Amino acid sequence: MAKTNLVAGAEKKVVCIGGGHGLGNLLSSLAGLSNIELTGIVATTDNGGSTGRLKQEADTIAWGDLRNCLNQLCRSPGINQLLFEYRFQTRGDLNGHNLGNLMLYALDQMSVRPTDAIAVMRDLLRIDTFLFPMSDTPAELLGHDDRGQAIVGELAIDECDQPIVSLALNKEVSAPAEVLEKIADSDFIVLSPGSFMTSVMPSLLVSDLAAAINQSQACLLLMANLQPETLGSSQQRCLLLQQQLDLLAQADIRTVDCIAWPEARATETLHDTNAQLIRWDFSSALSALHDPEKTAHFMNALLSGGFE
Repeated sequence: MAKTNLVAGAEKKVVCIGGGHGLGNLLSSLAGLSNIELTGIVATTDNGGSTGRLKQEADTIAWGDLRNCLNQLCRSPGINQLLFEYRFQTRGDLNGHNLGNLMLYALDQMSVRPTDAIAVMRDLLRIDTFLFPMSDTPAELLGHDDRGQAIVGELAIDECDQPIVSLALNKEVSAPAEVLEKIADSDFIVLSPGSFMTSVMPSLLVSDLAAAINQSQACLLLMANLQPETLGSSQQRCLLLQQQLDLLAQADIRTVDCIAWPEARATETLHDTNAQLIRWDFSSALSALHDPEKTAHFMNALLSGGFE
């Protein structure tokens, strides 16, 4: 692993990158571990649902994945959490909007940056885990398929039935300074389970964020999904691990140091990688996501040097 100067018993600093339900589940699974400083960096390129409408109308970042992470990290369910997840059902413009998204946008308008709005909401919900957007500036995710056709937006990329061969953002944006500091100071950087192209990759396309990862001495860990991710409107194609590694290389992200591989997932052929493959039982009888307790046990073993 890249970082070899870990001190036994010292607080470990873990940065998790992703979006959607995958990152929220990962952060909530790890939040209860002792002796850990946990940070989530969240993709803000979603253009669907309430968050997509708000993004289009108000030229703001996509708040939905940040809201989901905050909700999953909230340890004291109550009226604040219920209000945060409330979705309007009306005959007018409010129909389908999520109150949490509107609250975050309102705080953003009252603050200097979205990063500050999230900090206020963390305090309100009494969340210890640090949470940041990949950028305080709105951006769209772009893709190109194997025919050279441009695909604009996360929804279109998710629905595209042709193989996506490259990804980019529609403009140059910068990561918040706090994100770069957390990455530079981290012991482990974890690429979260979930939709790889539309949840994990957007943050890695932010140039200064990618540079911080490449300059970091932290162990770079990729957590594979329980099963290959299905793609396109027909759900007939799968994104295999080698394709994920190819997308990372195309974005000039350094080679991953280790891969957390679910025991129940069939072995796949890999080439040109020296990453350590760690097999672990992440299966859950209750959902399609990684089991929280098993994920926490895995990370605890990793942090204590159990796989060296």
